[in-house]
Amino acid sequence: MTSTIPRFLLPRGSKPLSPQYRSLFAQSRVQALRQTPICKYASTKTPKPRVLEKPDKFNPPSHPARLNKSPPRQFPGPPLSGAQKEAQMKKKYPHTMPPKDSFMNWFITNRSIHVWITLSTLSSLAIYTFTTNFQRTSPFAHLLPPANTFLSHPLNFLSQYIEVYKLHTAHISAETAERRRKKVDDVSKRSAYRKAHGLDKEQGFGGWMARGEGEESGTGMKVDGAVGSEIGGPTAAETGNSMSPVSSDSGAGDAVYRNLGGEKKPLKKWLGIW
Repeated sequence: MTSTIPRFLLPRGSKPLSPQYRSLFAQSRVQALRQTPICKYASTKTPKPRVLEKPDKFNPPSHPARLNKSPPRQFPGPPLSGAQKEAQMKKKYPHTMPPKDSFMNWFITNRSIHVWITLSTLSSLAIYTFTTNFQRTSPFAHLLPPANTFLSHPLNFLSQYIEVYKLHTAHISAETAERRRKKVDDVSKRSAYRKAHGLDKEQGFGGWMARGEGEESGTGMKVDGAVGSEIGGPTAAETGNSMSPVSSDSGAGDAVYRNLGGEKKPLKKWLGIW
C-alpha cells in the first residue's frame, strides 16, 4: 500500500522540469563549459620597464643595522671543584703548551737558558773556525801541541798555543812592515828619478801624493843640493846626456824643451798640467 505526501508539505520552489527539459539543460551547460577557457593567457604586449628615480645625492639610511655587541650566552655547566681545577691545570692536552710547573714549560719559557745556548753555540763555532784557519795558514802550525794533551795538561797546552800564536803575529807584522817599506822605497825612487830628469815640474794628477816636507813634489833624498845621488844615480846634467827632452841649462829658471832638430825652446804649460 503506497502513501502519498500532501502538497503543502513539499518545499516551495520552481516548478519541477520534465525529463525532456532536463536533458536539454544539461547539454547546454556542457557546451558552455567547453567554450569557456580553463586558464587565462597573459597579454602579448610587453609591459613598460619600471624606472626608478635617480637621487640627487647619497642618502644613507637614518637607522643602520647595529652589530650585536652583547657577549654570546655560555652554558658552562656546574662549577668545578678545587681538586678538579688542579687536575685540569696539570693535565697535558694535545697540540698545546706543556702544563705549568713542569720541566718542559720552564725550558720553553725561560729566556736566560736560550741566551746561554745561543751564545755558547756561536762561541764554539767561532773558536773552531779560528783554530782551523790558524792551523791551515800559519807557518808555525807544526809547533802546536797535540790535541789529546788538552785534557791531561790543559795549562801547558794553552801556554804553548799562546807562544805559537805570538810567533805567528810577529811573523805577520814583519811581513806587513816589509811590504810597506818596499812601497815607500819605490815611491821615493820614482820621485828621485823624476827630479833627476827634470820631470818633477810636469806633474799631472796625483803628483801631490809623493811630496815631502819643503819639497815641491816627491820624497827623493837631497845630498849637497843634488837629488838622487844615492838612489837614482847622477843627474842628466852631470853625465852630459843630451838625449833627455827636458834640459836644466837655465838653472833655477824655467825648463827648456829640446826638439828633434836640437833647438832649445822654453816649455809652455797650460793650466799647470801640460
